[in-house]
Formats: sequence, C-alpha cells, structure tokens
Amino acid sequence: MLRAHRSLRYAMALAPILALAACDQVTAILDQMRGGGKTAPAAIEISVDARAVAGAVQPASLMDQTLAVPPVSYVPGEVLVGAKVAQEVAEAQGLSMQAFSRLVAGEGGGALEGLDIDPKVVEAATTEATDAAKRNAETVLRRLGVRGEIDVNPGGVVKIDLTPQTASPTQLPIGPDGAPQAAPEATPPADLPEALPETGLRCPRGVTPEQLQADIALATQCAVERLRASRQFEFAEKNYVVDLSFDRIPWPKPPSAPTTPGKPGGAPAPSPAPGGAVQPISLPNDPLLPLQWDFRPRGAGPGQSPGGAGFETFWLAAKQVGSRDVRVAVIDTGVDLTHPDFKASVNLGKGVDLIANWDRAGDGGGVDADPNDAGDKCGAVGENSFHGSHVAGTVGAAGTNKARGIAGGAWNVTVIPVRALGRCGGELEDIVNGIRWAAGLAPAETETGQLIVNQAPADIINMSLSVPIACPASMQAAIDAVSARGVVVVVAAGNKASPAGGFAPANCRNVVVVGANDAQGRMAFYSNFGPEVTLLAPGGDLFADTDKDGRPDGVLSTRTTRADCFDPETKTAAAVCYYSYLQGTSMAAPHVSAALALLKAQNRVSGKQLVDLMMTRAVSAVPADMCEAPCDRAKRATPVPGKPGICLRQCGAGMLDLARAAQAPVTPAAGAGR
Repeated sequence: MLRAHRSLRYAMALAPILALAACDQVTAILDQMRGGGKTAPAAIEISVDARAVAGAVQPASLMDQTLAVPPVSYVPGEVLVGAKVAQEVAEAQGLSMQAFSRLVAGEGGGALEGLDIDPKVVEAATTEATDAAKRNAETVLRRLGVRGEIDVNPGGVVKIDLTPQTASPTQLPIGPDGAPQAAPEATPPADLPEALPETGLRCPRGVTPEQLQADIALATQCAVERLRASRQFEFAEKNYVVDLSFDRIPWPKPPSAPTTPGKPGGAPAPSPAPGGAVQPISLPNDPLLPLQWDFRPRGAGPGQSPGGAGFETFWLAAKQVGSRDVRVAVIDTGVDLTHPDFKASVNLGKGVDLIANWDRAGDGGGVDADPNDAGDKCGAVGENSFHGSHVAGTVGAAGTNKARGIAGGAWNVTVIPVRALGRCGGELEDIVNGIRWAAGLAPAETETGQLIVNQAPADIINMSLSVPIACPASMQAAIDAVSARGVVVVVAAGNKASPAGGFAPANCRNVVVVGANDAQGRMAFYSNFGPEVTLLAPGGDLFADTDKDGRPDGVLSTRTTRADCFDPETKTAAAVCYYSYLQGTSMAAPHVSAALALLKAQNRVSGKQLVDLMMTRAVSAVPADMCEAPCDRAKRATPVPGKPGICLRQCGAGMLDLARAAQAPVTPAAGAGR
C-alpha cells in the first residue's frame, strides 16, 4: 500500500526526479484537491491564507551572528527558595531522605509512582514546609538588614522580592462595592524593566544595610548567599531570565503589493476510530505537506529526505496517528488563539498563563486561564515570534488532514499550552511553576487567590528554551517531581554550537535532550552538542536551499506574519501568511514530543519505558562525519585526526526515525501506561 501511495504522489509532480521542486508539488496537490486529478474525491478550493508561507534563504554573513551566546541575566531583587517539601514527605512516609531521593530519581528499578503516597500527606507536608520556609526566610533577611515581600507559589517554591514596595500597577482596581474591577486592556510599556547581567559579584564581609539598600544587585547576591548558608532551604537562587531556543533572524519587510486572498475552503478531518486513532489510507491532504521535508522517510530517493524523521511512513504503515487521550504540554509563549488553525481545533486543550509580571505578560493581567500569546518581542524593533504556536503546530495542535496549511506530527493529540515566556523572554519562577502545573502536581494561583487546576495532566512536556547556566535547582526539583510521576520531559539542546552542558535545561537530569539535524541529515551548524544530547531531530537550516525551490530548508509550521509572505501556487507575494519557516533545536524538540505521543498511543507505555521504546525502535544511527563541523564553529569539540580544522561533535544516539517503529505495537508490561 505504501508503494502504491508513493506512485500516486509522484505522478502528481512534473517528473520523478531526485529532488522534486516543492512549489510544483504544492501546485499539483492543489490541482488534485480541486478535482483536476483522477483520484480527487471532491473539488476543494484552497484559499491563499490556507497555503501561503513565510521565510527566505538567509545570507551566510548572518550565520556567525546567530551563534553569539547572550549574557546571563536575572530579575533584580528576586530570589527563589525551595521549601523542604521532599524531606517532609519522606518523614511522613517513614523513609530516609536518601532512600526517598533514590525513589524520586527512579534508581534501583523503583519509582515514586510505585510508592503509595496519600495526596493529603503531600498537601500537609507542602503546607508545613512552606510555612517553615517563610519563617526562616524572614529571619535570614532580618539578620541581613533588608526587608522583602515573601510569596508562596503552589508546590513549595517561595519567592522573595527585595525591591522597594510601592503602589503596584499589577493590582486590580477596587470598585465602589469593594470588589476587584475587570483588568484594564493590555497597554504594555515601551520598555520592560531591564534584567541585570550576571557579573560574578560576591557579597563582601561586613556589608551594611545602607549598602544593600543602595545597590539592588548587591542585595540580591547577599540574600542568595545568606539563604544558602542557612541550610534551611532545598535551594536558593536568582530568578533567571530564560530565552527561546531558536534563532531570531531578521525577516525582510512586508511586501508592498500583496495578492488578494481567494475563497475560504477546507475539508473536515476524518472521524477518529475508537480510542482516537485514525486508520489512514493515504497521506493527509494538507496542501503544505510537500514542503515539510521533516516528516518524510529518511533517504535520498524521490519523496524522501536525508534529514526526514519518518512520520509519513509511520502514519501509513503503522496505521497510527495518535490519540487525544495522550497529552503534550508545551511550555512556551502560549499559542496565538487568533490563528485560523487554532480557533476551533479539537487538538488544543485547556491551558494556562503563568506569567506573573504584568509588564512581561503584556496582556493586561497576571496569572490566568488564558494561554493566548500576547507577544514576546523585546522593544519596538522586530516582530513577535509566535514561537509557542510554531512548536505546538509541529506536535499537532492545529489538526491534520483538514485541507489547510501544514500537517502535524500527531494527527490526534491533546496539546496543552502553558504560557511562561513573554516580552523579552521568561522568568525561571514561571517556568518552574509551569512544569509542576503541566503534570498536575500544583495548581496555578491568580492574584485574587483563585486556583487553576490542571484536570488533564500531561504525559509529555516540551520545553524549547535555553539559558547558559548550570541547571537551576528549582528547575531540577520540578523535573524530578514530574519524572517520578511518569511524565517525559523533552528539551532543546540549544543553538550556540557549544557544549550542551553549559545550557539549562539541557544540562538537567531526567530530560530527553534534542539536538537538531538539517535537511541533509547532518547535525545542524548551530546545534549544541555533547554527551548530554540524547538524539537528533529535524531543526532545519534557514541558510540552505538544498532542493533549489527558492525557500529555505527550515521547519515549516503554524506562525502568523506579514513579512516575506509567498503563495507557492502563484509564486507571488501574499498579504499575510499563517505558516512560517524557522530553524533551531526549538523546532527539533517538538518532533520528538510528537513521536513520543504517537508511540504512547500505539504502545500504551509511559515514562522511562516510553523513552526506551523510542530509543530502541525509532532512532537510526548517524555516520560520524555527519556530526562534524569546522572547529571555529564548534567550540570545545574534538578535532578529527587527519582533517585539519574539522571537529567532531557528540550528537547522541542517532536521528529520530519513526519509520523504524512502523510495526506491531509492543505488549505493555502490567501496570504500564496511563
């Protein structure tokens, strides 16, 4: 059946040549869907807005610019401390902390999910530990000679704010009846208060309260050091600013003479079979699928791509496209709910906005149940990335086989948008809260005290973000907690052509670290590398056009823009487009998350069992020379003997290749899966 389907697909192209012109493929498929081909089931009008794409091949002169490592920065005056919740739970269970830690880490064949812990015990332990943390923090600050506002996040993270307490615009105005009024419309300030760069400052002996009051950086550092020295907390650290793990390459100006959009059209997605799985007999009818080299079978022949991850083969041969009871949380910028593919998508679950700082959120509010992406651009220059929408689209949030736009990796899946990154990046506090909320371990709390509980905890968490620091203790504690419950955490390796060990969360434990490969199957020039990398997946390359179609070899997904919009059928400019090419390990990670979702739907296993299944059945070896790069673009990589100027980058166990898993499902062990 697969062979017959391929013959049909290539007959629609002008010629079965080695590298088909992608734009001509799009035109052919559009003709078929309008009724011009013999096999078209019905005539479908594909409007410009359902097929136009954005992205241009970038000049090589910008490559080095993308590899510059940004300075580490933090929110001045904010310190995160961890209540000793784990110790309280261990004591309540009659375990030593050492034994409890081994269970959390899944060592010795055990896991915390196999330990019968009453949720009420955890709730009581969390309350007791956080109350103690607040009291102890107040004592430390008093001895230091500074004052701070102390807030408790659900899950045991305590935030200390050392900045002067003034009338805050983040408080809802109180009406005549004494009740909070509705939040004002979003009016983000011109500039978000600047984060401070990490300078290596240390707290001097004999520091005075007057010195601390005059210098917020010094006060922050001294508070961290004194809190750590007290040994009364699980951790104490600054509230670091985290960036997205993709390249913000400047786009050209919008076209001056756009085309006129055609009539809207589209076909409904097929009805799912019992359990949520569609039994596909052909590739999906999404018109931009021919531009998605990342989903093709791996190979050099027609209809294949050397860098493809084999999704098409899996859909057809395994007859498995996922299940909506498999949930993937995307901790990111949220999703653009105005995007036509997200407005009524059954694959998009209930999400949350966890950005507490109103200025960073830019939507006129703090924590709430609205995960809409209100923007993340920094300053007046540039445009919003809609990064979370792009990532979610690759996983499958927009739906597939709908005669519109792109296909997603999992046709049926529930994507849970968790908004934790906003203007100029995100804060560690919000990301940590997002990890715990996504797994259902802790509710979100609004400024009015309302609790937002995740009633459908994620099976997989995707974090396409990066910061060049050691793994923060707060982040590691959250990852350990969700991993102990069988949740798989997938993270991007980072995009600075550097050792991944210098970037969080890639250097955290209990994560699947995804590096990027390009359309030629090589480790992408920007991808971080090293022993931390678990595997490679398609991340693209905006500086290459290996199939000579005039479009870059980036990853195409859902992202709205008015810059460089192009209609692949008429080969003319378009006014707006909802699909864009991006590159980065940010784009690679959701391919792995989608693959895990498909494998879970197929095999009904979770946690480490699910990861092991992927690594043994859905990964292909990569020749060593495909992981080589010029040494001047691979910092601290290993020189290759006999190849002057060439270095070898450790690139994991191989490339994601779902075609290898297109076989009968594995029989799950007793009790496996959820």
